[in-house]
Amino acid sequence: MAGNTVSLYINDISIRLMVTRGKRITRVAEAPLNASLGEIDTKEKETELADKIKSLLKSNKISARKVILGISGLHCLTRPLILPELPRTMLKEAITREAQRVLPVPIDQLYLSWQIVSVSGGKIHAYIVALPRQIADMVIRIVNQAGCKPYLMDIKPLALARLSRESNALIIDVQAKEFDIIIVVDGIPQPIRTVAFPHEKLALLEKLEIVKDDVKRTIQFYNSNSTGNPIQPNTSMLVSGELAAAPELYESLASELGLKAALLASPLKCVKQLDASHYLVNVGLALKELPQEAGPVLPSFNTLPAPYQPKQVSLNQVLAVPAVGVAIAIIVMMVMTVQETTANIDSLNTQVKSNNFTLEKKQAQKKVLLKNISGLQAQIDIADSQYAVYSDAYIKLNKTGDIMNTDLKTTVSNIVDELSLVSLVHSSSQISIEGTAASEEAVLEYVRNLDATGRFDEITITNITREESEEETITYTFSLRCYLKDGRP
Repeated sequence: MAGNTVSLYINDISIRLMVTRGKRITRVAEAPLNASLGEIDTKEKETELADKIKSLLKSNKISARKVILGISGLHCLTRPLILPELPRTMLKEAITREAQRVLPVPIDQLYLSWQIVSVSGGKIHAYIVALPRQIADMVIRIVNQAGCKPYLMDIKPLALARLSRESNALIIDVQAKEFDIIIVVDGIPQPIRTVAFPHEKLALLEKLEIVKDDVKRTIQFYNSNSTGNPIQPNTSMLVSGELAAAPELYESLASELGLKAALLASPLKCVKQLDASHYLVNVGLALKELPQEAGPVLPSFNTLPAPYQPKQVSLNQVLAVPAVGVAIAIIVMMVMTVQETTANIDSLNTQVKSNNFTLEKKQAQKKVLLKNISGLQAQIDIADSQYAVYSDAYIKLNKTGDIMNTDLKTTVSNIVDELSLVSLVHSSSQISIEGTAASEEAVLEYVRNLDATGRFDEITITNITREESEEETITYTFSLRCYLKDGRP
């Protein structure tokens, strides 16, 4: 089904499948699960779920194998972060450290994805999503076993937030086993809550009481932490799931909260016999490929864990030939060529003199010898031309050497206290530096000094390792990769 987008949403009770072509929903399907994702603890159960996905695809005649994958927000974490403005090369490390500080789960148990939302006033506003590794690995492994390959991924709360047409809204989705509360302010979902009901067999009124209490606590928590931008009266309360079928209940809840009730709706077209309201998560997943149809929510990035994304090979890793070695080889070759050419010129001049002497004594051979002289003079001209070309090249190489010397002098002259260099490797486009320092701050100060020289497009800290000697002296070994600017003096 070329040209179609297939979205696959898996939660604890069912698999929901949707096929879209452009802005139109062409097919939806659902299959119940015999066990929740948390109960799948053997290879046999994984195979059973993979077979169910295969059967759902086959019965709906879907041959496409690239899918947009969605999972529940249960056990997933999201946070908006504010950081001081930093060089691009330091962002990943800074965001990882901040996530480690604010998230309640050890970072090594999570897959972390992030996006820079805005930069203003010397501050970087980022948004992070953290997926539990165990669940993400299992779900992706099952989907792969079913013959599908996820290329985009998202969590349910962000998929639903993408459907809001307003930058400020409260979204409530109630399902059989869980409910989601998403507060969106200025296009940023904050906070997000996915909560499991205490047990499945609850009437809708009983669920509503649980949801109402949690909504009130969530609003109170947000307002108390955002006094400068609280949720305003008459903000839209968008409802989906089981609660959407009971307008008298959600309108009463909206009135009690001082909000304006409305249904969360799909912007995509579909035929009458298809109920898109039951597949709103799939619609939100499909909108990742239709950003022009999505609402004003700002975070829009791929949460598929990095190990499952296609690897990109850097050209610098493939072509790592040191420019200095190449330059030396060229210089040696040029010197040998110039010497050979000079010897040829001397030899040719001797022959010209000899021929002139012979011409004085042998007038009979004058015409023949004149032709020989003309030919030899042409060779001399060619040799002179080649000599000029090699001389120009030699001058240019000297200039290149001066630039390289300036690059190396820059790296050395900007060394800070308590930091020393172990090795420098200069190539045509970058300098690789290894060294030791007494602290991470010394390394960062050295990077800032190099960046301030204006000779580098980008400086990447490829490694910082903390080492402690037997004397309890702490040393940090580090590696830098500095990408040089073109046209530098």
